[in-house]
Formats: sequence, C-alpha cells, structure tokens
Amino acid sequence: MRKIIYYLKRIFSMDYRGFINTISKVSRRSGKSKLLIFFDMLLSSIRYGAGYTDYFLFYFEDLNHQQKKTFITRTINNSYVKLLNDSAYYDLFWDKVKFNNEFKDLLNRDFLDLETKKIEDFKKFVKKHPIFIAKPIRATSGIGVEKIKTNSKTNFDDLYQKLITNNQKLLEEYVVQHPKMNELCEASVNTLRIVTIRKNNKTHIMLRVIRIGNGINAVDNFHMGGMYSVFDEKGVITKPAVNREGVVFEEHPLTKTKYVGFKIPCYDEVIKLAIKASQRIPQIRLVGWDIAIAKQGPVIIEGNELPGYDLYQSKVHLDDDGFGLKPAFDKIIFDKK
Repeated sequence: MRKIIYYLKRIFSMDYRGFINTISKVSRRSGKSKLLIFFDMLLSSIRYGAGYTDYFLFYFEDLNHQQKKTFITRTINNSYVKLLNDSAYYDLFWDKVKFNNEFKDLLNRDFLDLETKKIEDFKKFVKKHPIFIAKPIRATSGIGVEKIKTNSKTNFDDLYQKLITNNQKLLEEYVVQHPKMNELCEASVNTLRIVTIRKNNKTHIMLRVIRIGNGINAVDNFHMGGMYSVFDEKGVITKPAVNREGVVFEEHPLTKTKYVGFKIPCYDEVIKLAIKASQRIPQIRLVGWDIAIAKQGPVIIEGNELPGYDLYQSKVHLDDDGFGLKPAFDKIIFDKK
C-alpha cells in the first residue's frame, strides 16, 4: 500500500511538460520511438525507482535489466538517506549559518549572518573582504549564490539593502583558489564532492567527483552549467567531464586544460578533511562534502545530507560493464560486519 501511495503522489506531482520534453530528447538521441521510450520510462520507474530525469541522465534506453538494477536512482538514494540520516539533524545542513558555526574550524574563512548582524558589521566585513560570496541561508543547487566585488565607489548602504531584498543573507570570505585548480577554470572555485558513509566508527569514501565551472558562471554547480568528472585514489582525473545535458568534454572549453591525467593538489589532505568532518555529527552518516582547494589547502564549503546522486553514474564515467554504484553502496550499508 505504501508503494502505491508513493507512486500516486509522484504521478500527481509530476512535471508533465518536463516528462514529455525528456521523452522527446531521449527519442532524438537514441533514434527510438517516443512510444517505446514512454513505456520503458514507466517500467523503469516501477522496477528501479527511476524518475524521467534519472532515465535521461543515466541513458537507461541503452541499458538492460541487469545494468539498470545496479543504479542508484532517486528512490534508492532516498532510501539510503532515510536509513542512515536522522531527520532531526537535517537543519544543521539545510541552514548554512548553523552549518558554518558547527564546522567553523574546518571552513578556514570568515562569514557573516545578516539576519543577526547590523549594517555596521556588514561594512566592517566588506572592508576586510572586498570580494565575497553572498548566498541565501538555505541555498540549494547554487541558486542565489553570487560572487560580489566591491571597491571605493561601491555604495555599501545600497548593496546591503540589495542583499537583504534578495535574501542573500549569508556572506562568506571568498576562497582564493589554489593556482593548480585555476588551470581548470579561474572564473569559479572548482570543488570536490567527496561522499562518505560512516559505519561502525569508520568512514568509507564512496565517491570522488570534481566539479568544474563553465567559465561563465561564478559557481561550478552541475545545475548552473558546470561539468564534472571523477578521480582515483591518487587524486588523478581518470575520465572526461560531462555536463547535465550529457555533453562530453575532453578538455575545458575555455582554458583548454585536458581533464584526464590532471592531478588534484593536496589530495591526501582532502580525504583527511572529509573523514574528520564525517565524524562531527554521528546522526548523519551519509554526506556529500563539497571541498575547495584554497592556496593554504583544502577547506569545507558545505555538506549535503541528501547527496546529489545525479553526480554518481554518468555514462562516460562507468566501467565497461555499464553497471551503476548500487552494489558498492549496498555492500557498505547492509554488510553486517
């Protein structure tokens, strides 16, 4: 009964225009009929918990049953989060001010909460940090995040009011990126997503992803035009990058830096930082940590108690068998050892 209710809710809340558009896009790229795609999407939703966005991102039209059942889909990801994370502690991650206070020693940068500070505090902050990041306190997917530069001509009273009006009430010192990371894209801070699972007092590194800005937007977020790739246990990128539309990049379109073989600086320190952060809130055991490589070393940008599984299993990043990551996650989550 619960499963029926769940699917009914999904049916009634579905973006039907997005559903139809996705069918058309999949049909164009695959050469398969829209009717065939439609029925396969429905079947994939029922059998594997894959929404139409999952279907598109993971190229389900090219996969067989044995491959599809190995993918972490929206439904599977939600089940992991429900099992491993206590919802009573979600707000420590949703509210970015609370997160910054909780992980202050791992941020290695100043921040200011405009909900509790006055304009005088704002002016002192901006004087100290003429370049800063402004974001909503409960920002998601990079929405509302803006890099702001000030100078002697800036009207700080007007800027303060603008930030309040735009609900960009969390200000953070801008991270000066490591020169090596600037080779990828200087316009944005290119972050690493390290997914950890904490089990039996041990941290397991489940995923290593690097996100790279497109050179236009000031953020590297996948949903804001960025691209991503994966790297190995030595911190070396092993695959081309891909954006949300599935376009594959062997090199950055603007900087021309080649992805495969690129060595991420300070990699050992990155892993140590992720492990340390994973120990902080034991009630939240599955987290996607966003880590930047600053001049002085790795720093935590934020943690995600609902890690974006859309970064997990892009076609270009899979092994030759075309299998997803569900078996690897299940082994850690459900193994009784």
